[in-house]
Amino acid sequence: MKLLRYLKKGFTTEKLGIQLENSVLDTSKLGEHLNLNVLQTMNDFLNDSQTATEQLHTVQLKAKQLNLDSSQYTISLSDIHYLPPVKHPEKIISVGLNYVEHIKSIGGEVPTSPVFFGMFSNALAAHNQVIPLPAVAREVDYEAELVIIIGKEINSVCEKLAADAILGYSIGNDLTERTLQYQTSQWMIGKSMDYFAPIGPVLVTKDEIEDVQNLKITTRRNGSVVQLGSTKDMLFSVVQIVTEIAQYMTLKPGDVIFTGTPKGVISETDSDRDWLRPKDRIDITIEGIGTLSNTIA
Repeated sequence: MKLLRYLKKGFTTEKLGIQLENSVLDTSKLGEHLNLNVLQTMNDFLNDSQTATEQLHTVQLKAKQLNLDSSQYTISLSDIHYLPPVKHPEKIISVGLNYVEHIKSIGGEVPTSPVFFGMFSNALAAHNQVIPLPAVAREVDYEAELVIIIGKEINSVCEKLAADAILGYSIGNDLTERTLQYQTSQWMIGKSMDYFAPIGPVLVTKDEIEDVQNLKITTRRNGSVVQLGSTKDMLFSVVQIVTEIAQYMTLKPGDVIFTGTPKGVISETDSDRDWLRPKDRIDITIEGIGTLSNTIA
């Protein structure tokens, strides 16, 4: 399923829906019509994702069996505002230096274990959200990344249990102010400015992804391709990343993990770096998930 948090235009109540090809299935409205329980928000879903998933499958199956007209329960994508797939994750953890060609391009050393750093919820933004550049930002770069969403609480586990704890995946743009990134050893300032971590447009449950380590990643700046990579080129795989983090801290439902960016960011250029400017549009597409789009202001 492609799950999303959204607001219907003109309304203020957060909704949980399933994204279809050109519309959103209003699962609560359909569930109410069928007299079936359906959780109302993504937070509710994360609290018991197994039960919630079963509920959504049951509602869809029942509607199909009754041959219901789905148009009565769908909303056009043009009539919604996307929200970040997770509202207030306890943790946002990022992996740096996870694609060898990117590491080579910036003259870095290939790490022997994952390089982790943290961000905060103030950095979250949604699909189609306009990203304002702070006054202090001068050298802002894009970073296309596969994002992991955790669905079960885990601590100190093997790879099999780590894989089981993954709820699904999304797309992230780890926007970075390069000068501020290296102002301190932690990278935090340049990574955690307001709205510098847009994710979305949806959370795709892991059963929808045949091979998470073989997904094409494409970034376009104003329509021109600037990054072209694949998750098969990760230095540390999705499962290795989750397993490693869980050795040091408890991962909880809703935690968000950025997995690193492939080659093609602006900072790899030796000279005449064309940093992001107002009106620039960044579209990041990951195979099987969709496209995350944001405009800089």
